[in-house]
Amino acid sequence: MENNAELARLEEFVDKLLNKYNQLKADFHALQATLSEREAECAELKNNIYNLTTERTEVGNRVSGLLDRIGQWESDQETFLVEKSRGYESIQGSLFSDSPDGKNI
Repeated sequence: MENNAELARLEEFVDKLLNKYNQLKADFHALQATLSEREAECAELKNNIYNLTTERTEVGNRVSGLLDRIGQWESDQETFLVEKSRGYESIQGSLFSDSPDGKNI
């Protein structure tokens, strides 16, 4: 009888170990799936960061180009005003005049 009780305890212990093992295995697989999802999300976010950085660089370059063009235009206007004050009128000045003869009204 004593051996039967010991075998029953051993069977119960083995059942508990197997149940815990199966639970740990299921948890492991769930964690692996979560890790895969997170890695995919991380890769997507890195790609988004790269795209946004590239876009920001492109926009910065375009804004810089516009600022350069505005600066050049201002410089041209200053040159025109200096030439005009000396009595010279450039072709550009006639492009922006209101009258057909190129003189400002």
